[in-house]
Amino acid sequence: MALLEYPGVKTLPKYEGAFLRFMNPLLDAMREKGGQARPREIYDAIAQNLSLSEEERTVTNKNGYPRFENQIAWARSYLVKTGYLDSPSRGVWRLTDKGKDAQLDGPDIDLIWRRVMEMNALAKAKAGTEMAVAIDAVPGRETFIKDEDDEIIAPSPQTSPYSDHRPSLITLIGSMTPAGFEDFCSELLARVGVEDVLTTRHSKDGGIDGTGRLRINEFVSQPIAFQAKKYDVSGRKVSSEEVQRFRGAIGGHIAKGIFFTTTTFSEDARREARALGKIEIELVDLDRILEICETYEIGLIEQKILVTEPSFFERFRR
Repeated sequence: MALLEYPGVKTLPKYEGAFLRFMNPLLDAMREKGGQARPREIYDAIAQNLSLSEEERTVTNKNGYPRFENQIAWARSYLVKTGYLDSPSRGVWRLTDKGKDAQLDGPDIDLIWRRVMEMNALAKAKAGTEMAVAIDAVPGRETFIKDEDDEIIAPSPQTSPYSDHRPSLITLIGSMTPAGFEDFCSELLARVGVEDVLTTRHSKDGGIDGTGRLRINEFVSQPIAFQAKKYDVSGRKVSSEEVQRFRGAIGGHIAKGIFFTTTTFSEDARREARALGKIEIELVDLDRILEICETYEIGLIEQKILVTEPSFFERFRR
């Protein structure tokens, strides 16, 4: 690893892990947004600040989840556990006083990693299991213990950083049939307030999987159409041509289209969806589906748990 791969550091951290390099960019992006922002805003800001290519941003892990976003979510999780960030409400990230002026060097990143490993070790000991990793530093560069790597889904950015529901939620969505995914998207629309949601016949939908009415206020509503594409291949992105075909299937009476997918969209598809003078297409990828499920508690049951508050104990470690 080179210093350039760890923005803001003067000394390389001893522990290696792809997500560790996003800690300073994440804090910088939070400051740019005034100290509070939604995950999607932060993903976009970091990608722009680091001049990441479309491939770097949209490549997925074996679960079909964007690796770039997963790494940022892991960085966020560690920064929450060590008191640099918190979540005042679902779907919102916020800088704490500790994080507002923080510029992390290599030793700071190592300390964050070690403290989270200590917390994990205590949690595992309490559960009666042995610690899975060693936390004693060894001189020289360290190989990051394969615990939170690119293939493991990070804790939800919508809820507690200690939550581990996302992997099973992704697995359940991935196990749906194409027809089942269409019905699932209909359920999502109905749960968020779209009225008169109707799924078309799966084999004769003409490029439209369903329709509904989006209520603007008590007097105004708009007709919408949606398409749901379920892909089983990791790395498969929805193309601009697919967005164009969906738009072409929408009749003139439709005000807005919504395109759901179990993977993600190419940058060309995102540009096509926002093209001026055409019916706007809202793009809903796997990450947004997870956020919707978490925000509206769809397919999820909330359970109250007690977790440690690292920031409270900071003054006792000095």
